[in-house]
Amino acid sequence: MSIFPDKISKIGWYLKKVEFPARSFPAGFNFCIHTEMIHDDDTYNSVRKFAKKFNAYTGKKIAVCIMTPACPLIRSSMEKAGVSDGEFRSRVTAISEFAEIGYHGHFYLTGGSTLTQISHMNYDKEAIRAQIDEEMAWFKVSGIYPAVYIAGWWFLTADIVAKLESCGFLIDVSIRRGKIDTAGGKYLEDAIIPKYGQPFILPPSKNIVEIQSVFGPVMPPPIMRGHLSPYLKEDVDRQLSFIFPLHDWDIAKYYRNIWLNVRELEGCKKTIEWMNLNEMRDRFLR
Repeated sequence: MSIFPDKISKIGWYLKKVEFPARSFPAGFNFCIHTEMIHDDDTYNSVRKFAKKFNAYTGKKIAVCIMTPACPLIRSSMEKAGVSDGEFRSRVTAISEFAEIGYHGHFYLTGGSTLTQISHMNYDKEAIRAQIDEEMAWFKVSGIYPAVYIAGWWFLTADIVAKLESCGFLIDVSIRRGKIDTAGGKYLEDAIIPKYGQPFILPPSKNIVEIQSVFGPVMPPPIMRGHLSPYLKEDVDRQLSFIFPLHDWDIAKYYRNIWLNVRELEGCKKTIEWMNLNEMRDRFLR
């Protein structure tokens, strides 16, 4: 007889028994959505539905960080999907009723027949600065002044941070202690990154507060508790802040589990507190 069912049942029993530790202060949590496909109807509808439901249930707003039509990849994707500038703008406006709109930066070299994403391997400071200027202009026309940034591919440099600060950004959620970016690079060495949950001023900026991203809660609640518990056992006497990162397409794919996890954590108010990102920033700066 196979031993696997017995092992699975034991794992399930263990995860159900995972208890969050007692904390002097509830840890602050929120979602940041890497938004790349709201030109797709199902993805857009799922993101707006989740933002609206989360806002009604918790009284807080998730951060929905978008790539604008000024990004070459989004422009190409919109053309293929038959989505106009006006329709895209309307979708962002509709999401903004229930979410904070931020900026998600994927940067591309232009001029070739194919799109080439910029990383540390083909770095072009001026191309990045020019694209950021174009995307900020798109936001301005829409009456949106984003304050939250999440890096595409987790790719960040001192040049990008300085440019973001000059554009008025106040919060970044791109750092993950102990992890590299998608292209294999790393912006900050772990030795100078505080533990997860401890915000810090993102160098070389003077005003951008870094709130680290942990994991996307797409798994069932018992497994989510197992993943999250170690973070909450750290620094039980400190006010910690965490970001759950998700791609927009994750919401459509894993909606049930994500929402079950929201409900699970809402029931842990002595340990968990849903907070807007600006509230996390203000609490850190006090």
